[in-house]
Amino acid sequence: MRPLLISASPIFKIAYLFLFLLIGIFIAGIFAGLILMIPGINEYGEISGIYVNTIMQSVFAIALPAYLIVAWTNHKPVYYLKIINDGKLPSKMIFALLVFMVSYFFASFLAQLNKGMILPESMKNIEEMMRSMEDAALETTDMLLSGKSLGSLIMNLVVVAGFAAISEELFFRGALQQFIYEKLKNDHVSIWLTALVFSLVHFQFYGFLPRLFLGAILGYLFNYTQNLWAPILFHFLNNATVIILNFFWSDREWYKNLEETSVTPVFTGIAIVSLVLTIALFWVYNNQTSKNIYNDTNSTDNNI
Repeated sequence: MRPLLISASPIFKIAYLFLFLLIGIFIAGIFAGLILMIPGINEYGEISGIYVNTIMQSVFAIALPAYLIVAWTNHKPVYYLKIINDGKLPSKMIFALLVFMVSYFFASFLAQLNKGMILPESMKNIEEMMRSMEDAALETTDMLLSGKSLGSLIMNLVVVAGFAAISEELFFRGALQQFIYEKLKNDHVSIWLTALVFSLVHFQFYGFLPRLFLGAILGYLFNYTQNLWAPILFHFLNNATVIILNFFWSDREWYKNLEETSVTPVFTGIAIVSLVLTIALFWVYNNQTSKNIYNDTNSTDNNI
């Protein structure tokens, strides 16, 4: 396979990436079925099936296709995917943490805004179909988050937060975003196109806007830090926050009210501040990084 892909154009790399994703979904289904036949695995009923299917799809349909395509088109896949410790990883992880903290309110604002969107009457059937898909996805999520044991919390953090963060960042930022950049040679376009695909493939219209925004944030994190662990951490924190809040405070009134928060002028103002701070944080980080590169270059020149 490598001789076929080593000289492949970016368009063909993208095509192979999604072809392998489809093949991976099929393989994941086979492995999930076999695993669920093992005595004791299926004792928790439908939840066991969801966990097993999620893990198999994360591995075979998302992570493995991304790694294989990159490995077959590059001599150093780990370096291409930027999943290495470059000596500045701690500062990049702190940056990712800060970005998560300041951007969270704007993402929440977009989520509430998206929930209230109503399509024209002519698209009523489409809206009903999307609502039913959303409800089905929400039902699955609620089932996973309903467990109140320490074991269920750990499983959700590992599977729903951990596996999803690593596999999806390998696929979307590590592979797809870089393939698009190879074709278009434009950072912003490659980041937003990847974010668009990232949001669309989740098939949740009423979560489209916040997921598009988060996809862009993840893309810019990858672009600015040049390290995949930064968006992986952000992605993990985003998923883990929902899991932890639901586990400890799902029965509290304030938590229930969060889901029903209306788009008020105050909320809008906080969201705007959140967005401005997020942009400012990237600007400061970029300036600091550029200054460090400049100083390192001058230091090298002086030593020659």
